Amino acid sequence: MTRKAAITILGSPEEIKKRWGEAGYRPDYIDSADAGVTFKPAPGDRGTEIHVDLDKTAPGGKLGEMAMKLSGREPLAKVKDDLRRFKARVETGGIPRSEGSPEGELAERKLKQRPAQPLEKSELEKVGV
Repeated sequence: MTRKAAITILGSPEEIKKRWGEAGYRPDYIDSADAGVTFKPAPGDRGTEIHVDLDKTAPGGKLGEMAMKLSGREPLAKVKDDLRRFKARVETGGIPRSEGSPEGELAERKLKQRPAQPLEKSELEKVGV
């Protein structure tokens, strides 16, 4: 099963390829033999598209793949997270962080979130509603 991830980054393909080659920007595992990375000019002169094809399948077949998804370690989700981080570093020079998620936005963290709950009446009174 082939899994693909893609992102568009502002900048010419030459500039993005150069940054991709710098150790501090991209994760080393993406350039491994299990992944194919291509750079294409984005339509409408809007930057560069990076496409990552992951050919590696999860150990244990479908059951192993489900276990990796449930534990937040699915390779495709990790690659998408890392592509977003690469885009942020190239375009802004840093990775956006907040007090609520100081490690940044991660699929692994989202898995542990629980659904929003309505506020209790006493909580509503505290905020003046």
